[in-house]
Amino acid sequence: MNHLSRSNNPAVSFITPQVRQWSCQPPPIDAPRLLRIHRYKNPDNVRPVIRQAAENAVQVATKLSAPVASYVVVKIEAFERGGVLFPGGIRFSFPAMEERLAGCEHLLAFVMTIGPGLDTHTIELLEDRFEPLDALFLEAAGRLMIEAATKDMAAELKREAAKSGWRLSMRMGPGYEYLFKKSGQRIRWDLTEQTELFQLFGEASLPVTLMPSSAMLPKMSRSGIFGLSRIDLK
Repeated sequence: MNHLSRSNNPAVSFITPQVRQWSCQPPPIDAPRLLRIHRYKNPDNVRPVIRQAAENAVQVATKLSAPVASYVVVKIEAFERGGVLFPGGIRFSFPAMEERLAGCEHLLAFVMTIGPGLDTHTIELLEDRFEPLDALFLEAAGRLMIEAATKDMAAELKREAAKSGWRLSMRMGPGYEYLFKKSGQRIRWDLTEQTELFQLFGEASLPVTLMPSSAMLPKMSRSGIFGLSRIDLK
């Protein structure tokens, strides 16, 4: 079951600027998709040892994962000079953002992790047991798990936002490329702007730690944003 924290006051809007939590049970992932990631197109033709490794990875990833996220809604103060400005002087400098957040008045930022258990077990498989195949499949299973959890969270956030008359944009995240229609080119949102994204949470305790390299711990973590625009009820 998914769990989205809510205010005790039903009159508080979805856009209240408080850090909130989301969690869920490990969503289902399957071995055939895990095999396809590694270019095994037909599971029936895969050697038994490979198929068993994929099935084991799915079972272990499900056992070790505990998806949890923190999210916060902040007001967009202005789009300026190829970026977006937020209260407190926090700014994203990404030219494609104004296009992708067109019509949005607020931004929802989130950080998510499936926890440290899978990271720890993967290291153990590599360093203590020297089982690189199992480690490879387990890490891929972790990526599938956090992708599935992100989709579950996004679906629930969209439903909750709609109840207050808001629509979520497509998800974006530092480190990924997006089409900049003005130039017709794909450009990358600099990963170092993880720092600004984390600053949107203020002093709140988060389930993810940002490292100086802009990577996150646990390794199986994700950050991102959604824009919030009003639903036209006419």
